Amino acid sequence: MRKPFQQTSKLHAIGLAACITSLLAGCAAGPDYVRPKVNAPQALTRGPVATTLPGSNTGDISAQWWQAFGSSELDAMVQEAMEKSPTIEAAQATLRAARQNVVAQRGYFLPSVQLGYNPSRQNTGQSMSAPLENGDSLYTYHTAQLSVSYSPDLFGSNRRQVEGLQAAEENQRLQLQAARLSLAANLVAAVIQASMLQEQSMLLQQAVEAAQEQLQHMRKQQANGYASGMDVATQQTLLLQLQQELPPLQKSLEQTRNLVATLMARTPDKAPALLPLSSFKLPLLPQVVPSELVEQRPDIRAAETQVQQASAAVGVATAARLPQLSISAAYGGGATSFSRMFSAGNITWSVGAGLLAPIFSGGTLLAHQKAAQAELEASAASYQSTVLSAFQDVANALYAVDTDTRALQMSRDSESASETTWKLSQSQLNAGYASLPTALAAKQSWLQARAASVAAHGSLYGDVVALYQSLGGGVLKPEAAAKQ
Repeated sequence: MRKPFQQTSKLHAIGLAACITSLLAGCAAGPDYVRPKVNAPQALTRGPVATTLPGSNTGDISAQWWQAFGSSELDAMVQEAMEKSPTIEAAQATLRAARQNVVAQRGYFLPSVQLGYNPSRQNTGQSMSAPLENGDSLYTYHTAQLSVSYSPDLFGSNRRQVEGLQAAEENQRLQLQAARLSLAANLVAAVIQASMLQEQSMLLQQAVEAAQEQLQHMRKQQANGYASGMDVATQQTLLLQLQQELPPLQKSLEQTRNLVATLMARTPDKAPALLPLSSFKLPLLPQVVPSELVEQRPDIRAAETQVQQASAAVGVATAARLPQLSISAAYGGGATSFSRMFSAGNITWSVGAGLLAPIFSGGTLLAHQKAAQAELEASAASYQSTVLSAFQDVANALYAVDTDTRALQMSRDSESASETTWKLSQSQLNAGYASLPTALAAKQSWLQARAASVAAHGSLYGDVVALYQSLGGGVLKPEAAAKQ
């Protein structure tokens, strides 16, 4: 009559442990995560930033912000880069790994169940009593057992670990979006840069040809006594100076084309055709709201997940200093015949529970907790630093747009004045009131002014790209997140 009483007592113990587990299920050690506060300024610049761009876009930034440049060819390039980039592929794989880490850690909330089967051939020899009733010392013994083990998350250690891994998963999602934003911004900037360099090279080559023609006429005038050797030497120096400007431009052009190909996951020999600078249009400036930066920029949101991970780590370290409960049970059987393992008299079972409480660890557990707390403070400080850097990035982009807008206008004015001078010199040349060298000199000045205007135009495009990037590029919009 003793066996039923023992079984009842063990069942009561298991029931009591389950009740304790249920009562403590809502308890999680360590601090609950609190989102860091951000003191956003009212404005990012010290005063109004006036530009001569077409206007200001008061709506949200589109996830496909590069479409604002009005080039279908550019859109296709970005699309190809997004689909083929190994950087994006690596970020996507890392995100999948982070998701599975969360799933794996959640599994510890459930009991672990294992099934084992172990056949063994044994010989007890003549010097020992045979364990079998028939007295055989050589036999095969079959054992099978179903075991269940469970460690209730009494103080939320596993919950905090899941919380930290979920933050790590979110961090990887944001890293993926940041990679997409960086890829699009770098590609758009490189494509526009290549277009600018191509046009500059063409204009400079035309200026060199005009300077060569002018030098030939100067030499003819010298031979006829109408020009001095100093005049010829001066013109030759001007020609050489123009020629020296071409190689660096051509070098930058080819290297930029290689960059475009690489960003599109192509080899340099498969670089796409260059687009004319005139195929792009200046987009409307996106609206700048400082308080929204913390929601729009992937790097700020990623820095926040670092704070969340650090907060969860404090909870894990705190729970490690508290008692841990474990419950186990096993059911099985053993026999010399496989078919008799679970016959009457061959059944084996066990039920157990254990409570482990750390008493002394040489200060290790407390030190781990203090270290986790210090890392939480460090991550919070890093988050604030990231926010400040983001505000700086946007302010820099705004000032750059403002300055380069004015520079572009001055370049256009200079180009217009040079063009007027060249046309007047052409008219005077046709009427016989000006020499050909004078007209060629005016043409050179006009071509150089056009090249400067092209450079200013390209710089402004680059500033707008930088502004879109500094604002987060709309990659955290719901439709963008759905495509990850």
